[in-house]
Amino acid sequence: MRNLRIISAAGASARARIVKGAAGGACIGLICGFFGAGGGMMMLMVLTVLLGYELKTAVGTSVFVMTFSALTGAVSHFALGSPPRPDLLVLCVVFTLAWAQIAAKIAARADARLLNRLTGVILTLLGLVLVVITFL
Repeated sequence: MRNLRIISAAGASARARIVKGAAGGACIGLICGFFGAGGGMMMLMVLTVLLGYELKTAVGTSVFVMTFSALTGAVSHFALGSPPRPDLLVLCVVFTLAWAQIAAKIAARADARLLNRLTGVILTLLGLVLVVITFL
């Protein structure tokens, strides 16, 4: 079987991983700053390709970081005078908790290779949808 990782983190020194992670994060920060895009999905590439994380670990790390980013954005939005809508807030919390449990059970049973392929397919489809929406 072919190795799916382009660059393996095995054998890399801690310093090399820090440099790769910092360079990847800086590039993504620059792109996101210019275009106003979220960097969570781009960080998955850095974590899996450059740093060699297993996809499950990379997704968990990325979601953990996005939690604080989303919380900061929400608090800033509320501080600027836009009050939260309690009905939408409750729906978001309920569906997030429910789907997180479902996704965790699926991910725990699935093969890492299958998860890698599914993630690629989903991201490709999302990209195509965005292109279609933008240009039509």
